[in-house]
Amino acid sequence: MSDDWYLEDDFWRNFGSLMFNAQTFAEGADQIDALLELLETPPRAVLDLGCGPGRHSLPLAEAGYPVTAVDTSRSLLDQLDQRKGELPIETVEADMRVFERADAFDLVLVMWTSFGYFENEADHGRVLDRIHASLSAGGRLVLDLVGVEYLARNLQPVHLTEYEDGRILIERPALIDHMTRLDNDWYLIDGDRVHRTHISHRVWSAGEIRRLLSDHGLTVESLLGGYDGEDYDLDAERMIVIARKLEGDPR
Repeated sequence: MSDDWYLEDDFWRNFGSLMFNAQTFAEGADQIDALLELLETPPRAVLDLGCGPGRHSLPLAEAGYPVTAVDTSRSLLDQLDQRKGELPIETVEADMRVFERADAFDLVLVMWTSFGYFENEADHGRVLDRIHASLSAGGRLVLDLVGVEYLARNLQPVHLTEYEDGRILIERPALIDHMTRLDNDWYLIDGDRVHRTHISHRVWSAGEIRRLLSDHGLTVESLLGGYDGEDYDLDAERMIVIARKLEGDPR
């Protein structure tokens, strides 16, 4: 599989049902409920980058917020189109490195570690520049990440998950490149078949993500360890970043 594993149809075909199921959709709805409380100010227009089949787009639209849902996977967008019915969701097949609508959104979401896919470090900056351009004045960005602080202390070399339908997923994760990337080999045992894939994410510490966002015209307002609103610390399994587009920024 290529470095652009997230563009491979085989990846989503073989592993998508493990990632997108009734439980993860329910978790997505709970996350949106909690996030809207954290944000306090209701958004007028939302951009969901790396939306997948709509774990977060659907509950946002059900709450009455117009959503533009962007993903590179046509098959995942087709699933969202089938689910959305008459909900106010526009689906767009596009790469987050190039998608831009000037000043069109007051909230941009990049959820479930969808920020960090790229091998080329400069591509993450390109994404942030597109986000900055797409946010209205004072608009906010939410990133849902996993922090290096937690991974460095808790990462297990092998993780096994058994599913009710009999499938078994074996994961072999490792922090590489001076703890800047999380590489993971997945082996899905499905009867007499074994599906293999290799995925890789860029990961950041709290300080690194603050600096990166600042370099691209976004200032961090909150750095949380989850959707319960607790501050981010060494024990936090997630790093939820809420940042705002700087007023009057020259970008």
